[in-house]
Amino acid sequence: MKNQRLGFVGLGHDTASACLSMLKIMEGRSAVSWCLSEPDSADVLMISCDQTPETQRWDDSKKPRIVVYHCNQRKPISRFTLQHPFRVMQLLSVLDEVGSILPSECASVSQPAAPVSPTVSHGAETEVSPFWSSLHEAVNGNGPDPAGLLVALSAQGPLYFKPASQRFYASKALFRQLAASSVALGPLKITTDVLPEDAVACPLFSLCWMVSRYDATQLAPWMSAEGVFHLKRWPSFGTLEKSRTHLSLCALMTKRPLTREQLQQISQCSEEELDRFINACEMSGLMVFEEAAQAPLAVENTEEGKKRFGGLIKGLRSRLGLSA
Repeated sequence: MKNQRLGFVGLGHDTASACLSMLKIMEGRSAVSWCLSEPDSADVLMISCDQTPETQRWDDSKKPRIVVYHCNQRKPISRFTLQHPFRVMQLLSVLDEVGSILPSECASVSQPAAPVSPTVSHGAETEVSPFWSSLHEAVNGNGPDPAGLLVALSAQGPLYFKPASQRFYASKALFRQLAASSVALGPLKITTDVLPEDAVACPLFSLCWMVSRYDATQLAPWMSAEGVFHLKRWPSFGTLEKSRTHLSLCALMTKRPLTREQLQQISQCSEEELDRFINACEMSGLMVFEEAAQAPLAVENTEEGKKRFGGLIKGLRSRLGLSA
């Protein structure tokens, strides 16, 4: 049995005490034996999702982190999360998941090695670009200055982003290039530039959808392909093409949480397009992603059910003034 050290950062005394009590209950039920440690010497950190000086100190830490959030808070974007209050089995599950990757991650901390692309559970390796990674941090309030102005440089000109308003700004030429083909964007960084007077605004979802065509065509590594997906509301497509596939996915995911396999089966879209749509929605703050703690509700898979769903999409297209 492996022995690993667990450190607490920014968590209340009650939460830490409850966790320690659960660790005692879990003895012998896991392949890893966990003991309490100071954060500096811990192998894994259990950290509050609240942004405080204490938690921000560990933003650049290479240690695996389990982000704890309360049930009335939005689920943070992190590889490992735990909703408070939690049960013993929930804690055991996330600790087992963290324990399974500890040897490789600990080795990478002590001895630098070539970067390895994160692996997602559906079998494909996902490499997140510097721009997509920095956008993920900025959207979730972990960037350099959420209230300021950020810029990503490209050969076609600068792309500005205001996290507070969730809007991008750039020249018309750059947006046309982004919509038509691949543009190599650098990571978002804080800037003291003043927005050009001729800069055109672009909603967050529209930019995410354009960039995801070549930057995020596989499910982002901070989401599990075994989870369930649900939309808070429909995306604002703006001038983007409203295809039957997009309408199908919106109708499905706003109705109830569904697995990736169910979404693909009913919408009849490709795996790549589904992952791209999920990525764009999640990056825009529209997606509610949950680990599949239990089997989701079954989705009707009969020919009659598919015909009814096709009728729903046809009605939506008609109401939106789209071609049949």
